[in-house]
Amino acid sequence: MAVQMPDNFRAPSHQALFDVASRAPWRERLAPHVRRAPVAATAAYHQWLEPLATALDLWATEYLQQLPRRPDGEHPVVAWMRGTALLPFLGALEEAEQKAFAGEFAARIEAAYPRRADGSVLFPFRRIFIVAVRGEASAG
Repeated sequence: MAVQMPDNFRAPSHQALFDVASRAPWRERLAPHVRRAPVAATAAYHQWLEPLATALDLWATEYLQQLPRRPDGEHPVVAWMRGTALLPFLGALEEAEQKAFAGEFAARIEAAYPRRADGSVLFPFRRIFIVAVRGEASAG
């Protein structure tokens, strides 16, 4: 078994998203989308899989991505998250509400991820990797 999963739920980007979604006027509709800890600590996966595996390798990596300046002026982290974690939140809102929610979220992102002189942003992104083998591993 080989698995990789994002582990950015404790990052400022996701905490800002969850904090905004947990406040009025968004709380009622968006609280069901808040997933503060859907990924366990790496050690927990080791504990769960070790009794089932003959070989087990787990590690976490943090990539430092440089997100480029956006020609439309949107903060690069907000643009990145529009294709990932922000999707279910915006999907639960009407168009006018989406703009207001995204604006409130963007204000927090601006503070957490300052733009560099060229308009780009450094965005750390953490991932967990797991490779587990059950039974005899064969070369092949």
